[in-house]
Order: sequence, then structure tokens, then C-alpha cells
Amino acid sequence: MNRRSAVFAGVAGLAGIAVAVPLLTPSSGKAAPAAMVPPFPTASSEASPGASSAARAPRTLRVMPLGASTTAGVGSSDFGGYRLPLGRLVAARPEYAIDFVGSRAQGPMEDNQHEGHPGYTVGRIRAGVDRWIEAANPDVVLLHIGLNNLNRGGDPDQAADEAGELVDRIFTLRPGITVIMQGLVPSTPGSKDQDISGAIAEYNRNLKRIETREQGAGRHFRFVKAPWLTPADRADATTPAELADGLHPNDTGYAKVADAFFEAMERAHSDGWFGK
Repeated sequence: MNRRSAVFAGVAGLAGIAVAVPLLTPSSGKAAPAAMVPPFPTASSEASPGASSAARAPRTLRVMPLGASTTAGVGSSDFGGYRLPLGRLVAARPEYAIDFVGSRAQGPMEDNQHEGHPGYTVGRIRAGVDRWIEAANPDVVLLHIGLNNLNRGGDPDQAADEAGELVDRIFTLRPGITVIMQGLVPSTPGSKDQDISGAIAEYNRNLKRIETREQGAGRHFRFVKAPWLTPADRADATTPAELADGLHPNDTGYAKVADAFFEAMERAHSDGWFGK
């Protein structure tokens, strides 16, 4: 075989293509009848396509966004809320995927289910959680609760106690579940600009104590600090507003809320909370 024929045959073989290559006889230098050169085996031709795709497929987690109007996406331009940017963040990760679950559906994305109930206090969410968890069977719950309590003058300590009872109930219903609770945005002014920042700070401190208790019991619970978002009355040309009103983020604000939840999910994944 001359050098050109040998190179061509080798390249074609590596590409997995059977080609006819002219061979020279040593005595005459004339081309002998073409011979079929079989391709080299490749990973795709050796392995079963079904087994290969199954090995690459990430685990899909059933994720329930649970809360009130912020969970429903009130304040965003399309009711995608934090769920829309969070879904995009997770979609870029190869290790796991998510399927949002819940009895309600809002937002422009196909996967737009949630359990967000505008106006609900922690107590009302606790009253419905048994049937919601039973129906959706989630692997992960993303909690954002308590703002309606404080906006109506509720005691932050009592609201946090009720939140703790809700968390305990979720773990009773689903012992192996992961619960990620994000605190309330510290810069939230309230629906009537009544300045509920002090109550929010106290409430968030109490939520952090829930983490100590739950993790001490071996449960997969994490408290996430909420981002500081710029209220409309503090915005200017260089610092755009991140709250749509006195209670709810706008699209920019929801992107930051999504970032906080995503970082917590990444940590839960690296800690092995999502299993295999």
C-alpha cells in the first residue's frame, strides 16, 4: 500500500466508514482489486444506545415551590417569579434536573406548577400542606413564607414558631425530603410603607434557629439568606428598583431570589442530599 492509500484508509477507518482501498501488488506495482477495509470499532457502535443514554440522564427532582404570592410570581411581568430564572439555572447543570410540582400553574414556561397561594399566612399554608404534599409527592420543597403575617402586624416570634411547625410537618409527611427555606427580603417596606424591616430581621433570625434544630436531628433542611432588593422609593438612574411594590420583587429582584435558591440547591446536591 502506498503512503497516500494507507493514510486515507486509516482516516476512513477512524471515522467508522468502510471504504474500498486499492492495493498494489509487490511484483507489478499495479492495483489489485479493491478490498473492503472494515471500520475500527467506536464507543457508539460497541455500546447499547439505551444503556448509554440512561447513564447520562440526570436524576429529575420533583420540586415544590411552597408559599404565598411571591411563590406565585406576583410582581413579575409574566408570573414566572423566581421559578422561571431558577429553572433556567438548573437546566444548565448536567448532574440533576427539576420538575416543578403543585396544584397551581402560572408563568410562561411549560413547567410552571407551584403551590403559591397569594394572601396566605403561615397558618393557612400549614392547614393545606398535608394534601398538597400527598398529591405532589415532592423530593424538594422551596419555602418562602411569613410575609403576610408580618405585613398584617403579626408577631415575628409567633410566625417563626408556626413556620417551624410547618417544617416539622413536612418532614413527618416525607422523612427523606430536602427543605430549603429562604428568609424574607430584609428591605421589604410593606404594602403600606409601614416599615416592617425590624420584624423581618427578627423573623429571619428565628428561621435560622430552625436550621440548627432540623440539621441536628439529621434532616435535610437549610435556611437561605434572602437578598437585599432596592425598593422603588430608593431607586435612581444608577440603582434600578428591584421591588415591584411594597411586598413583591420585580423581574430583576426575582432573579436574585432564584440565585439564592439555586446556590442552596447546588450545596444540597454536593452534600448528597438528592441521593443517586
